[in-house]
Amino acid sequence: MTLGSEMTPIDIANMPELIRLVEEVRATGESRVLCRDAEEVAMLVPLRKSRTKREKTKADWEAFLSAAGSWRDVDTDRLVKDIYQSRRKSSRPPVNL
Repeated sequence: MTLGSEMTPIDIANMPELIRLVEEVRATGESRVLCRDAEEVAMLVPLRKSRTKREKTKADWEAFLSAAGSWRDVDTDRLVKDIYQSRRKSSRPPVNL
């Protein structure tokens, strides 16, 4: 996961107690609030696990090929016109000031 520009990474390799907490958060998927005395000072939040890329099966390939040409009878000019027309229509009620 890429950190946002406002986040600074901190290496915790030499902080065993923090590593234990991080591993607990990762294992349970539950966030933890860190407190000093009675004050909440930070939060540990599990990051989403990255999806592992699975191998494509024969069924995947067949489904992909079966979709080829499925839009051949669509009037693309009309489709584009309809899309732009629907974008001009507001689905929100007017605002009365």
